[in-house]
Amino acid sequence: MKKLITIDDLSQEDIAEIFSLADNAHRLNLADRDIFACYSFEGNSIRTRATFIKALNALGISGVELPNILGTKEAPEHLAGYLDNWLDLYIIRAADHEKLSQFARYTSKPTINAMSSEAHPCEVLADAYSIQRKKGELKNLKYCIIGPPTNVLNSWHRLGQVLGLEIVHVLPEEYMSQGVVRGMVTTDKSVGLKEADIILTDAWPPDFRDKDFQLTLDDLRIAKPDAWVIPCPPFNTQNEVHQDVIDSGYFAGYGQKEFLYQVQKAIIWFMLN
Repeated sequence: MKKLITIDDLSQEDIAEIFSLADNAHRLNLADRDIFACYSFEGNSIRTRATFIKALNALGISGVELPNILGTKEAPEHLAGYLDNWLDLYIIRAADHEKLSQFARYTSKPTINAMSSEAHPCEVLADAYSIQRKKGELKNLKYCIIGPPTNVLNSWHRLGQVLGLEIVHVLPEEYMSQGVVRGMVTTDKSVGLKEADIILTDAWPPDFRDKDFQLTLDDLRIAKPDAWVIPCPPFNTQNEVHQDVIDSGYFAGYGQKEFLYQVQKAIIWFMLN
């Protein structure tokens, strides 16, 4: 049974199929299958919740919201064992990545990680799809990640490993010594930003305040003139990305998330077929 907990649960071929399905998302419909889904979005989950529920409705899938499904004291194997009697699909956003992973191992039904403390696969797949649609083949681009490791940035690393992308991660020395990031890493912003096509940031951890790792307009002078800056929302212009960047032509804009709905619709279809 298919599970999407981290991006490397997918192969290159799987990702290509999901992107192809997203190209034709308006044609996807499963109303004749009588599918009943569970969705659970811990926290605010504004964009993820809106697009997944829209996707379920557009596919003709009935659903029930079970808030904070993994927040009970019930063991994941028992929870999955009972719920599998009635449900055909799980879409879960939960901070506890390990518990979500355990649940996915025990259930016999497709499970989609809508965000956890360690991974945000659907968001990153949607960003990559948008980049491919508007900038061309993903392998032909250079990606610069700036800041401490997060669920989003870790998911970009996983995507890079699956697809063979050129990714440089700019981060503080202490994170490199912890060995939490794979691939090309540096403490020098100029190394990552030089001739970069795509620059990615995410919200800083609460205890991180090093402004040397804030992305500024001056930093971008060595990136490609048409580079895209994609800050993961909700972004903080006092921390990871300066307001001047958001006001510039480098900011990929709100429309960069246009395809989140189509990709999540495609992911649901892919998981059920």
